[in-house]
Amino acid sequence: MFAPGTTVVDDGTTYATDADIRSWIQVHQVDPKIVITPTSYGAGRLVASVDGEFPGGPLTFAFTFATKGDLITHLSIDAA
Repeated sequence: MFAPGTTVVDDGTTYATDADIRSWIQVHQVDPKIVITPTSYGAGRLVASVDGEFPGGPLTFAFTFATKGDLITHLSIDAA
């Protein structure tokens, strides 16, 4: 789903290599068993409730995407 050269910005950290993004997915999505429930979408911005095995959840985040074709070229995740 990510194009070559994609960057992901989450919690103030930028992940820019394939290895960085794979590690980010494992540590921030898979390990805490994240469940993302979309609440709205428009203009490349998905707002969702996010829950999992982390303190304080569920939390609401905005996922802002840039794409080229069907692939993500940039993803930024911010509290909403």
